[in-house]
Amino acid sequence: MKKFNIYGFMITLSFFLASFFIVGFSNLLIVNRINNRNYDMFLGRDSLKARISCDVPFSFSPQNLGDNFVIYNMISANGAYDSDWVRAVYGIGDFPMPAMKDGRFFTNDDFVSEEPTCVLGLAAAARSSETEGDTEYYTFEGVKYRILGHMGTEEISDLDVIVMLNWGGYFNNKAMYSGTYIIDSDNLSESTRAFENLKYLADNAENVKFYTMVHNPTIRSFDTYSKTLYPISLAILIMSIIIISYFYIDSISHRIAVKKLVGFSSLNLFLEVAGEFVCFALAGMTCAVIALLLLAANERYASSELGYFTVIRPQTMIYAVIATVFFALILSLPAILFVYRTDTGKKLK
Repeated sequence: MKKFNIYGFMITLSFFLASFFIVGFSNLLIVNRINNRNYDMFLGRDSLKARISCDVPFSFSPQNLGDNFVIYNMISANGAYDSDWVRAVYGIGDFPMPAMKDGRFFTNDDFVSEEPTCVLGLAAAARSSETEGDTEYYTFEGVKYRILGHMGTEEISDLDVIVMLNWGGYFNNKAMYSGTYIIDSDNLSESTRAFENLKYLADNAENVKFYTMVHNPTIRSFDTYSKTLYPISLAILIMSIIIISYFYIDSISHRIAVKKLVGFSSLNLFLEVAGEFVCFALAGMTCAVIALLLLAANERYASSELGYFTVIRPQTMIYAVIATVFFALILSLPAILFVYRTDTGKKLK
């Protein structure tokens, strides 16, 4: 019976924890590929961003800024969204048509109409909409927005979980005060012209300040805290695997010495150690996937943003397995170095 090796178990456990990062990151790549930048609330790298600050009401219509661009009024406080679903108020623009499950998307007239209307994802509708007669509504800040249609895809995406509010309906009878605005377009000159027109209107209004801001595209699914915590945690896991691998090789050093003595080549031993690390990694990843599937059965986790975007799918598994094997081969290099330095005579005495 093969003797249980505690260090091999600890390496597997470390890979189990690391696999949460690997599976999550693989899923994130898939989600970002699916999502169109105009529906992911952090837009393209050429987006222009500004902050308007004023002591008195300052209003403008997106129609006054130009054509063929998208303007967003970000609904957030200190970078954190106030609503579970509403990300921004949408103005006139060159939106590509999203995948619609039913109903229709905004027309340009809908964007600036004073009637509160919205387009929302299937997951958002299932959680937050209400029906009066034959009309479905979404209520935000006490205002009922008539739902024009439902967005959705065959994959998990931003379209399923966000709500788009029309510009005119949101700002109808509301003074437009300070806020953050993002202008984007497939044509950089168009978005630049709209941005300059907005700046001109602000600069020529009384007691209005216009601040140009740097727009940094960000991974939507992870907040600032997570993006700081994840790399640190992953680095700690990598260090733990490297340190534990030293003790693991020391625990099997007699076996290595015997194989060296009977003529096993260094390449053969190196491949054996690398293979063992790949086995540890795949065992850890398998356990991590099982744990994620069990978590998905918890309604609270499944309905959270993290849980929603870490649904296990075939694509995720393919990318995760490739990344895990590569990760294991890289982390087996320190262990292989320990094998190379094993003193056969000393270990056999």
